[in-house]
Amino acid sequence: MTDRSSVVISVSLVSHLGEELEEQAGRLLDEFGDWAAGRGIEVDLFVAEAALDARVTGDGVLTRWDAADVESVLLEWFPRKVTLERSEWPLVLVTLHGWVDFLAATRAAGTGDVAGLHAVIDRSASEFQARMGEERNFGLSKFWMVRMVEHGVDIADGEDVRAFLMAAQAGEVDYDRDVLDEIMRRHALGSDADLVLPEFVEDSPGPLPPTLVPSDDEVAALAEGTDVVARFRVLVSWVGAGRVLTTTKRLRVADARELALLLEVDTPYLELARSSADLPQVSLLVAWARAARLVRVVKGRLVPVKSAARVPARPLDLWWRVFEAFDDLGPAACGPASRFEEPSLVGQVLPEVMLDLWLSLYTAGGTPVPVELLAAGVRETVSAGYGLGALLGGFREVMWRRDLGAVLAALAALGAVELTTAAEVWERDKIVELSGRDDPDFTLVRLTPLGLWGVRKALRAQGIDAPSVEELAEAPLEQVCEAVESCAPEIADSVLATWVARRDAAQAATELAAFCVNGPTPVVRLLAWNALEHTGTPGVVEARRLRSEGGVVGGVAARWLAGRGELAPEAVGEREMMLALSEEMAAMHDHGVLLEEMTTHPLRDQLGFVRAVAVTDHPDRNPMLATIARDHPEHEIVTAANEALGSSAR
Repeated sequence: MTDRSSVVISVSLVSHLGEELEEQAGRLLDEFGDWAAGRGIEVDLFVAEAALDARVTGDGVLTRWDAADVESVLLEWFPRKVTLERSEWPLVLVTLHGWVDFLAATRAAGTGDVAGLHAVIDRSASEFQARMGEERNFGLSKFWMVRMVEHGVDIADGEDVRAFLMAAQAGEVDYDRDVLDEIMRRHALGSDADLVLPEFVEDSPGPLPPTLVPSDDEVAALAEGTDVVARFRVLVSWVGAGRVLTTTKRLRVADARELALLLEVDTPYLELARSSADLPQVSLLVAWARAARLVRVVKGRLVPVKSAARVPARPLDLWWRVFEAFDDLGPAACGPASRFEEPSLVGQVLPEVMLDLWLSLYTAGGTPVPVELLAAGVRETVSAGYGLGALLGGFREVMWRRDLGAVLAALAALGAVELTTAAEVWERDKIVELSGRDDPDFTLVRLTPLGLWGVRKALRAQGIDAPSVEELAEAPLEQVCEAVESCAPEIADSVLATWVARRDAAQAATELAAFCVNGPTPVVRLLAWNALEHTGTPGVVEARRLRSEGGVVGGVAARWLAGRGELAPEAVGEREMMLALSEEMAAMHDHGVLLEEMTTHPLRDQLGFVRAVAVTDHPDRNPMLATIARDHPEHEIVTAANEALGSSAR
């Protein structure tokens, strides 16, 4: 056997397999080790573990291997998932040769053409070496593991790892950005079908919009108040010195009932439960505690992990540990499945599903998102993961939607998301329209402040650019405006106020005034006006100067000054008011909500707006009038817009 002190396996090995396979895999590895030792054959059991893990992602039959399985393990799984020093690559080939002979000797019925399998290993040897050496073939975890090994990071030291990742985020670690971008694109799509995708053209996610993330002190208090922190403290305390498990490595039913009562979960199922599997919340929490390395199984007993003994006393550390582990739950996150059900589709691709969910919710910045919009992305991910396409309907549709609901319920218990129901008629009508369903789910999902903090930390650890308000405030004004133009008003205002505060007020006012005139879109120009408010007296001076220039910018300046008490309302001319209104409506047009805003006003006011726009010299006058003429529901307004367009053409 080889010394593993210098080797990192960047893959979840046998510990995350299904409970039925875990025992089988452990027994097989023990038998393989004994068989090899008895024959004086040098093999690497860590390599064998990694190979078994790859086999489980196939049909789960650990002892049945064919040429395609061997080739896939050598040319896809190991290059993507397993980090080894170059000197140890030959041991992969030696170990697989030994594994084939072991299966042939002990499991002859499950082994195919033994000579053919050996030939595949030999034939793939040179390509295996080439792919192991090409970083573009790496998975995301392996890419960063290799960087950490290169920089002497102690992988077992959480603080050392965190310090490295922070340095990487700060640009202090040298790595090939193009390689990482390619890996990130592949990872974001959840596609492991191709090792190298040189012609892939879609962009990787990011940079993401800024969000208002609470401070560490605030999130610690928020974590303390979550159901999950309270429940895991109870669970770890209840496990105590250890709890005996059944032969299938589940809690005994009496123990499971006792734990359910302590946790105040699974009340409807207690009376009829014949196994801990009949108590879905208890089963989920135990699986989650194992994934978070708070407890583990040792010789048929569930026992606490000694190195995590102090974690429950630190609420934010406990919450983050549990948050990080969620992706590793797989089907366990998706509620109970009867013996007649297939494994959860969502659970099988949970890491990819979670990345889609986090990106969608984080981009919304805490704004509620209809679950139907999230479901569309999840459906795509599940379909792509299984190649189901149009077959993901009927019963399958019901099941994966149920599983998505279970995932969201677990995240709500975690305190990462808040679930509400759309109550307003217009909200429900919009959800029906968006979903194309007669019976859509009216649930709304939003990240909580604690969830925003956790998701941002997780995305940044994966190399995704998720800037904070403070970080963005150091950027050039053009970049800041571009980043916040689709954000909620309170976030945009926070970023712009911070940007101004980092600069001399007069300098900031001069730069903002230039943007009020030359900003590329009405949205950006109005953002500059909003930011000018934070500059104080220098901003007023610049606004007076801009008013004197006349035109659209002069009209907006007049309205801006009047709104701040720097100019009497009666001093603002009618033409100035109409130009300012045109600029605001042009910004709404850019956002695609012009008609939505117009139709909230009386018909008389809408006609007045159309006629006013027609006589202004706003550069976006004709595009706005064309949209109104094409899409407005009222014939009278459409006629007025067409007449205005005809006049401008003449």
